[in-house]
Amino acid sequence: MTDQALPSLYPQKSSLRRAVPEWASTFAIFIFLALLPWMHIIGWTDIFDSSNNFGRGNLAFVFAFAVAGVGFNLLVGYSGTLGLAIAGLFALGAYGTAVLSAPSDAREALAGYDWPFFIALPVICIAAAIIGFLVGFPAARLKGFFLAIATLALGELIVTIIRLDEKVWDGLKTNGGTGKQVPQFRVPGLDRILSVYMLSLGALFITMVAYVVLTNRRLGRTLKAVRDIDIATGPLGISSTYYKLLAFGISAFAAALAGAMWAQNSSFANPSAFRTRLLVFLLVVLIVGGVSRKWGPLIGAIFFVFLRQKLQDTQKLLFLILGITLILAVLILPNGIAALPKQLRDSRWVKDLQRRLGTLTDFSL
Repeated sequence: MTDQALPSLYPQKSSLRRAVPEWASTFAIFIFLALLPWMHIIGWTDIFDSSNNFGRGNLAFVFAFAVAGVGFNLLVGYSGTLGLAIAGLFALGAYGTAVLSAPSDAREALAGYDWPFFIALPVICIAAAIIGFLVGFPAARLKGFFLAIATLALGELIVTIIRLDEKVWDGLKTNGGTGKQVPQFRVPGLDRILSVYMLSLGALFITMVAYVVLTNRRLGRTLKAVRDIDIATGPLGISSTYYKLLAFGISAFAAALAGAMWAQNSSFANPSAFRTRLLVFLLVVLIVGGVSRKWGPLIGAIFFVFLRQKLQDTQKLLFLILGITLILAVLILPNGIAALPKQLRDSRWVKDLQRRLGTLTDFSL
């Protein structure tokens, strides 16, 4: 009954045929990004000039913010759940990997538990996913404003615990509000910046592949059904709470992974970096790039990092422009920059131009 009632939840042959060029284009883009530091073809912009460490570092920040944006996109764009704990989970990824992978015999600002980085990273991301999943139980029953406030409070709680450090539990080793130095992981044969670049790109690749797989299968279609017709999913045998919990968990995993990549690039984590302004930054990445658009988070991250670097000396002006950008994006471009090509193709003047060109071609023949 359920299968007949919701046939759109299952992949059709046409969608499988469309998936082949989609996968090919995805892999091609990531191969291009992996080779970019040795190609030196975007030197026209110093912010993203891959021939030097400054540009590579900014691109690594782009990848890190895009990872968080992909998870945020799944939660907000597909399930329609406005969970705002992402800044706190981002902080958990940054501080968690820094504490676990730091040497145990170092001074206080760097001391940790001496775990290998590639053990600390998945442990923290899984822990964040579990937190997101557990938070989803009460949050999935809330709507709108109440959901946003509850999840925002969770994010603030995580940052507050990090700031308190030994007042909560001295085993946290977060160094309180002073900040924490982040031990750097080096890819063999690469310097620090190139290592961060490749790590962040690898994190984005894994996140993007998981996003494409999940959204092209039943999970993505069911999340859309939960988002659009939540009241009707119960009688059809679909647990909206279960799928929202999954979205919370996956989004939390991506946020922690992004925080770890950001910390590797920043080399230092401070609680002030994860306050409400980080949530605003990630909202800019998501909304300006395009909600429910595959490449929207990457495009939004490019826009944000470019703007942040250009206005890094005037923070007030940066926030003013970001606020105006969010308002304009919601009013004028609700589907984000990633939807512009399709909107242009579907616009009346483009169709009129195609019709006129078709008429000229027929006349010449």
